[in-house]
Amino acid sequence: MRKILNVFLFILFLLIIAGCILPYFLPKNIEISASKKLTNPISEVFLEFNDLENFGSWGLLTEQDSINTRINYFSPYKGKGASLTWKNKKNYEIGNGEFKILESIINKKIKAQIIFVNYGILCSEDIYFKSLKEGTYIKVSLKTQDFSYFKRIFAYLNAENLQEILDESLNRLELKLNKKNIPQQLKLGESDFIDKKNVQLLVVKNETTTDSEEISKNLHKSFHTVNQYMVDSLNYSLLDIKNPIVYYTNFDTINKSATYYAGYPVNNLDIIPNDNIKLISIPSGKAIFTPIKTTNLNLLNSKYTLDSYAKENGIKLKNQFWQEFNDFPTSNDDEIRGNAFYLIIE
Repeated sequence: MRKILNVFLFILFLLIIAGCILPYFLPKNIEISASKKLTNPISEVFLEFNDLENFGSWGLLTEQDSINTRINYFSPYKGKGASLTWKNKKNYEIGNGEFKILESIINKKIKAQIIFVNYGILCSEDIYFKSLKEGTYIKVSLKTQDFSYFKRIFAYLNAENLQEILDESLNRLELKLNKKNIPQQLKLGESDFIDKKNVQLLVVKNETTTDSEEISKNLHKSFHTVNQYMVDSLNYSLLDIKNPIVYYTNFDTINKSATYYAGYPVNNLDIIPNDNIKLISIPSGKAIFTPIKTTNLNLLNSKYTLDSYAKENGIKLKNQFWQEFNDFPTSNDDEIRGNAFYLIIE
């Protein structure tokens, strides 16, 4: 009996020694990467990573057990500073964690941090975006910090599992984007990214103060003038005239002066304008946009929404700001609906 006990203790001693030595031969950290080519434009793909409420529906780990995983999102929800936490009480491998965006460069790169709370593991994640003729190329690289000596076994046991999860996450993203045929419907006060094509406008030029009521009166007059010209002189049918647009080239809040062009989109570049009506172009490019749901007296709320969003997320804006209305009512009490756009510097 004593001999058996001695053998058992000797084996136990060898296991302890092995357990102390084994981590020396294991990796100090986990480094994995995955890439994918998608047929969607870069602005759509970037938004899936930059907007954490999108990311939480398909991203790393959080969707592995969506029934038992609770996700909490924290302001600003998009861009630098946005974060989410996840918690799964039933699956220790998923456990608790945190994802936070540390840096966001529009349509180019996102740098994020992932914390696996259960294991005390910190990861950095770099996501790169490249626009292709046929869509978008993305590459995701994840690296953990160097583990303490006895945590190296985590790397050995979980490296392959994390690689599979990362690959599967990108597959789920591809499926989601393939089903996404229409732009996301934004709520009032939210902003999003979009690729805007060149727009030709037939317009009347206005130079006024920045007062919303004065701008509104001038817009009514300008829209009416251009509308009548398109019908009477260019033989447009009322059904063929598209949504009215106001395009600002100057909005000086210090001197309280504004320059803007109000009119309608046209496709015929051979149109010969008259003395009061001009043919201008809004250039194409990446833009941020937000929905309009307001009255004449609060006409510029959408501009301030986009200004604030740009400042909060470190986005540089060009001078091109415009509003596209579904209609433009005559009463100050009637509701105006549409979208506002700001071209950005990439």
